[in-house]
Amino acid sequence: MSLSLKPFRCSRSIYAFNRYYSEDKTRYQIEEEGPKPRLVHGQQYPEWRKPWIQRDGEFRSKLSVFVEKNPSPDILSMMSNIPNLNLRKIKNWWAEMKILQEIENQRFLAKRVATLGSNLAAVHFFTYRDCAVRLKNAPTWISGNMETLKLPDRYTDGYLVEAVDCTNFHHNGIRYEGLQNLQNLKFLKWLCLKNNKYVDVFGIDRIAGQNGETLEYLDISGCNLCVGCVFALVRMKALKFLVLTDPGDDMNMQAALSMLEQEKPDLLINAI
Repeated sequence: MSLSLKPFRCSRSIYAFNRYYSEDKTRYQIEEEGPKPRLVHGQQYPEWRKPWIQRDGEFRSKLSVFVEKNPSPDILSMMSNIPNLNLRKIKNWWAEMKILQEIENQRFLAKRVATLGSNLAAVHFFTYRDCAVRLKNAPTWISGNMETLKLPDRYTDGYLVEAVDCTNFHHNGIRYEGLQNLQNLKFLKWLCLKNNKYVDVFGIDRIAGQNGETLEYLDISGCNLCVGCVFALVRMKALKFLVLTDPGDDMNMQAALSMLEQEKPDLLINAI
C-alpha cells in the first residue's frame, strides 16, 4: 500500500512547489547567469547560423547593442527628436508612459492565479484598486487597501466571488486588459462598471465571452458604448437586468436596444 502512494505523494509535492511563484529566479539572477547555449534537436546551434555579431572573433563596439537587440521604435523616435525637444513634447511623452504603465499594472497574471486561485486572485486585484467585492452568501462587501485588508496569500477555500463593484476603480477606470481578471469566476452574478470610460465594445465583448453564462446584473452606464456593445450583450444568456446611459437621439442605439428587447424579452433595461 505504501508503494502505491509514493507516486501520488511525489506528484503532490511537485504540484505544491509549482504553485509558489515567489521562488522563481529574478531577472537579475537570469542576467548574471548569462545566455544559455541554443540547442536545436538536442544539438548546439551551428556557428555559421549565428548572427555575425555573436560569432567568436568578431569585433564588438558599444554600438553593437543596436545590432544584437533591436531598440524600441519609440526610443529611436525620441532620440531623433532630441534637437527639437520642448516642454509640450516631454509632457505628451510622459502622459503616454503613464498610460502604458497603467495597462501593464492591470494585466492578467497567470502566476497570481496559480497561487491564489481565480476567485481569490480576483479579490486581490479589485480590492487593491479601490473596488468592492462581495462573496457568495456574504452579507457585507470586501473593500479597503493592502494595509487594512488581511487577505490570504495562498489558495484558501470559501472565496467565491459573486459581485464586483468597479465604480471607484482607480486611475480613471478599468481597461480591456483588466477585465481579463474576471475570467473563471463561475459564481459571478453582479457587475458594476459605472463611469469606467475605457470600457468599450471590446471590453463588453470580453465580458460576454467570459461571464455571459452566469452574469445576471450589469451596469455599464457612463461607459463608451456603441451599437456593437448592444450586439455583444445578446450573447449573455443569463443577463436579467441591464443599466446603461440613455442613448438620447441616437437612432442607431435606439434601434439596437429595440432588437435587444426583442431577442431577450425577459431582460429589464434601465436607461438613465
